[in-house]
Amino acid sequence: MAKRNSRRQSPSIGQRFTSLERLVRTGFRQTNARFRSLQKHTDSKFRAVHFELRNLRKEMNERFAAVDERFDQSASHVDGFMKLHETMDIEMRVMKEQMNRFEQRLERLEAAQAS
Repeated sequence: MAKRNSRRQSPSIGQRFTSLERLVRTGFRQTNARFRSLQKHTDSKFRAVHFELRNLRKEMNERFAAVDERFDQSASHVDGFMKLHETMDIEMRVMKEQMNRFEQRLERLEAAQAS
């Protein structure tokens, strides 16, 4: 029976980002709920704060989108590097095979010339 790996894998960057975004959104919802209940019983000062929170939420969403775009760009760069590495590996194999064929041919020519 195979042993199960008891080590837990750490969450990926995307999972961490999603968890952070969920936490921030939950906080905004709770804060909005508080301000909505207060808004019914208060004056325009709280309305201004609510407006500021709405602007803050919009700005945070824009920044989350920018960070997400940067993660996508980084992933694209890593993919490009991996493709380049794969191409170089294939080229090296081809060159090794060409060198082996050349050496075999040279050995046959030297053997034929020696006899």
